Amino acid sequence: MQMQLLQHHSVLSGAEERRLKEARPLEWIHFPKAGSSFINVITHLPGTCPSLANYLSPDTVSGGTCWLSHWFQNDCTRVCNGSRYSCPRGGCPHLPVTNYSAQRGHMVGMFRDPDQRIISGYHDDGNNFASFTEQNFGILRKVSKCKGDLLRGAPKRPLLEFAERWKGGMTYQLVPTDPAILAVDPMRPAVTRADGLEAARRVREGFAFVGIAEDWDLSICLFHKMFGGACRAEEFQDTRPGFAGKSADQDYNISKLQGWHDDIDEVVYTAALDVFRRNLIMFDVSQETCQECYSAATVTHGET
Repeated sequence: MQMQLLQHHSVLSGAEERRLKEARPLEWIHFPKAGSSFINVITHLPGTCPSLANYLSPDTVSGGTCWLSHWFQNDCTRVCNGSRYSCPRGGCPHLPVTNYSAQRGHMVGMFRDPDQRIISGYHDDGNNFASFTEQNFGILRKVSKCKGDLLRGAPKRPLLEFAERWKGGMTYQLVPTDPAILAVDPMRPAVTRADGLEAARRVREGFAFVGIAEDWDLSICLFHKMFGGACRAEEFQDTRPGFAGKSADQDYNISKLQGWHDDIDEVVYTAALDVFRRNLIMFDVSQETCQECYSAATVTHGET
């Protein structure tokens, strides 16, 4: 019996290794306000960023509002293996998909309820996305990859106006009409429902891993079930809350949107939920089967 268990574990490890090999180099499609902490999971995969242990503290995303941009721009290519993880070009963490045929099968990402993502973006005082205007964004993009520190304290536009600007942001990153224009750019082109349907198709067919921000713990466990690697405590921490005291498992009050709804990104999010739930079944991931992962990461999690 013990030999059978060892053989079974060996088969699973071999499957994880093959799956990860096929997905490399991983390309993280990072939607704003959908979980910067996911960088911890990617960079600590064995062999992905071999110089990381001697370079960073255990909490990878830890250096303030613009830390991720600075790290991508200055250090990612130095500490990470380019054949295993593709560092974002130019240091921008929210790049759109630029060559789907080449990126297909290598993309990984966390998806978030569209309305929650937008409200979170509005309340993010560090990045202060709601203060972006055509004028200041155009000037600041020439100065820095990260605008938050330069716009800290600047007045925000009204919530509903901001929501309309951010509508379809996940869709745009997946099917950009102009890859040179970022999703957070207040001048980015609007997207259509047809764009949302194409983006949803890419989620279903082009992603090596799909996680859900609202089911963060299960998503992290699923990632390790699919690709191996040890579960680590920092992978389960909300290192970038929207504001002080906000925890990742708290929803925003969407009544402030007064009935407004991002019906375009809803199509994308629904596709992500479908993929996520299918993979939970395929890889036998549940709160019960993830207890070993949680214990290794010293995460306390109730059973459902």
